[in-house]
Amino acid sequence: MNFRALTTGIVLIAACKTAMAAHPVFSLYTFDSPPYQYATNSPSGPQVAGETVDTVRCAMARAGAGVSIRLIPQNRARYSLERNLVDGYFAVDRSMDPESKAVVSDPVALEKWHWFYTGTTPLDPGQAKIGVVSGSNEAMWLANQGLKPFVAVANAAQLPALLKRKRIDLALMDQRVMNTLEQETPALGQSLQHVFLRYAPLHLYLNARFDNDHPGLLPQFNRHLPDCMTAHLQLSEVERNQVATVASGLIQDLAQSVNFSSAIHQGPNYDSHTDILTQDTVWQALAPRKLTPLAAQILELPVSKTLAEWQASHSPLVTEVLVINNKGALVAMSQLSSDYWQGDEAKFQEIAVETDHGLAQRAPIWISPIRYDASTSQFQVTVSVPLPLTEPNNGLEGVLSLGLAIESVMQSGTATD
Repeated sequence: MNFRALTTGIVLIAACKTAMAAHPVFSLYTFDSPPYQYATNSPSGPQVAGETVDTVRCAMARAGAGVSIRLIPQNRARYSLERNLVDGYFAVDRSMDPESKAVVSDPVALEKWHWFYTGTTPLDPGQAKIGVVSGSNEAMWLANQGLKPFVAVANAAQLPALLKRKRIDLALMDQRVMNTLEQETPALGQSLQHVFLRYAPLHLYLNARFDNDHPGLLPQFNRHLPDCMTAHLQLSEVERNQVATVASGLIQDLAQSVNFSSAIHQGPNYDSHTDILTQDTVWQALAPRKLTPLAAQILELPVSKTLAEWQASHSPLVTEVLVINNKGALVAMSQLSSDYWQGDEAKFQEIAVETDHGLAQRAPIWISPIRYDASTSQFQVTVSVPLPLTEPNNGLEGVLSLGLAIESVMQSGTATD
């Protein structure tokens, strides 16, 4: 045998084994819940598809791993995970079981749970006959709230029928799951009412051995999740309207305490864009562990202290307040921001545009998609509005940006989206 060919073959085999070891394929279970997870056919055979499936595959691939995903009943999936028979199980509410039994990712999906009912007014859940899917996230959450379902069904399609027959008073379901059922049976949308209950962040649970066997992979997975799930966190029209209404009231209230024009002129100001970027580089390198002298200076400004007090008085609804000058740099903040220069971010660029005559208004309001803030373990939206010049020449002095906890926003009204 040719020694060189033999040596080459051994090297190729070793390289393949090394590549396989460096790019593991994890076995994951999930459950049928369109449009998040569902079975589909492809030329290569049955597959599991859906929004959450795409998110998990994307973040795992960017973390250097592959996944093999199967749809099985939720009770069986939990049993398999607890006995280390599968690498992981998604998409699961935090109420599944104690975190000591498994390692948990950042959210891989955000569901919108509603109470569905017939008639004009929903009954008090504490007095109502509640229907839920057996073994579901909703069922586990109800148990944690001390609410016992009147009936637990095998699949979500049974709940609307039970509501219409008056067998139950309330059904707890994700809104988009119900929307999928309505596409198959349009009459459902005409016979059922609904009201928002909560946003349910759902996670990937990995078996207890995972961290020991694959150290560092979960942090990489979490790091890539925001980019992989952005497309699935857009606000609905009803949500946007609710956010705009709440933000408008908050901004009017804040304007009673803060003179934004004075805040911009009294805050630190760098004429050179290079100086701003230099300060921003140091700021980002130290935040949030340590304040730069500039960050400490801004936080000590009277207007920043007023913003902090105002935010605290509107907790947990308001999560951050930023005042940004016409160069995109911070001049006041309610708490330490992750960066100093905001001029490259949507919160500034979607509101302000550079013209030959200075900064001008691009839009009267900008509302971000929902995003997950790992530092606070909650989902938020950002709302930005222009701060016009005091003399009416259509110019801008800067931008005001609010961070809002989206669940608090929706619970502050009677949203029925």
